[in-house]
This record gives sequence, C-alpha cells and structure tokens, in this order.
Amino acid sequence: MNLPSELRAEYPFDGKRFTLPGGHDLHYLDEGPAEAAASGKPPVLMLHGNPTWSFFYRNLVKELRREDPGLRCIVPDHLGCGLSDKPPDHAFPYDLASHVHNLRLLLDHLGAERVRLVVHDWGGPIGLTAFRDEPDRIERLVLLNTAGFLDPRVPRRILLCRLPLLGPFLVRRCNAFAGLAARMAVIKPLPPAVRQGFLHPYDSWKNRVA
Repeated sequence: MNLPSELRAEYPFDGKRFTLPGGHDLHYLDEGPAEAAASGKPPVLMLHGNPTWSFFYRNLVKELRREDPGLRCIVPDHLGCGLSDKPPDHAFPYDLASHVHNLRLLLDHLGAERVRLVVHDWGGPIGLTAFRDEPDRIERLVLLNTAGFLDPRVPRRILLCRLPLLGPFLVRRCNAFAGLAARMAVIKPLPPAVRQGFLHPYDSWKNRVA
C-alpha cells in the first residue's frame, strides 16, 4: 500500500517485507545497522496493538535513531494490520498463537537473538508470549497500556463489536473500531494528518479484517 505524500512527512520510512510460509507478506521497519547486536546493542523491538500499526511508534523510532544512530529498531505490522497483507479470516486465524508464530519467524529471519522489547495493547500478549519460555532474550522491557494475563472483564463497547452481524457491520463496514479509537483513545484530539495516518491502512471492508 502506497502512502500519500502528506503521510510520508509523519512516517518517512522505507519498510521491508518478509514472506511467511503461507505466502502472506509481513511489513516491518528495520531502521539502523543490522550489526548493532554484535556491538552489544540488542535491537529495540516495538510491537503495536489493534487497531494501530507501526505508525504508532514513528516518533519513538525517529528519536531513538537521532539519539543513537548505531541503534537498530525493528517494528513489524502484525498480519492484517498496517502495511502487512490482510488475508481473509478463512486464510489466517488472527489469534494469539498465530501472531506469536509470525513474530518468531521474523526474528529468526532477522537474526535478532536478544531484544529490548516495547509493547502496547495487543502487542503485549504477543510479545510476552513470544518470549515466555526464553526470558533471557529480553534485555529490557517496556509495557504500555497492555496486559499479560487473561481477564474476564471486557468493556461493553468491545463486546458489542463481537456480536454476530452487528459486529461486522460496525467494525468492517463503518470502521467504528479504528475510527472511534482515533477519537476516543486520546486526551487531546489528534492532528488531522496523524489521524489519517492511523486510519489509512483500514480503508475498506477487506482491509479491516483484523
């Protein structure tokens, strides 16, 4: 998906693509030298939530790279999100285990043995599960508005999105999940270009499958 010029100012990165075994492409940012880990600097791995994408971390990547040009930042878009492929749900289950599996494959592909892990929202369960049995691979951990354990409490507005017929109508036809999040999940209103950036990948029924 090509970004319009006004979004390039906010997200000035040339992403890369990794083809998963099922044939779907995972988009990710890989900013900084790949040899950084050899110098004792594990890459910073940033995992976004739903319905955001790597755009969420754009300013953090820019600031870290400005402060330390030798630091490597890896920021994937989960399958179905951002600039990654968005296969229909009969072709990809969109569950925790599948996202974790994709992440592990990407890290193996990039040779990232140890990381400094930053997670937000849905990225928390994905990242924490990916390293659950190998905690020594995490040098540092930053948790942003996420959870590490199952919780039976679910906000009613989320439950509404899961109702048969009504849920798909609201989420996929009306873009209520992403659209309302860009307005309700902030203290100060987002600038128009930033709001557009968050919503840009989710512009159709097909692209809102995740």
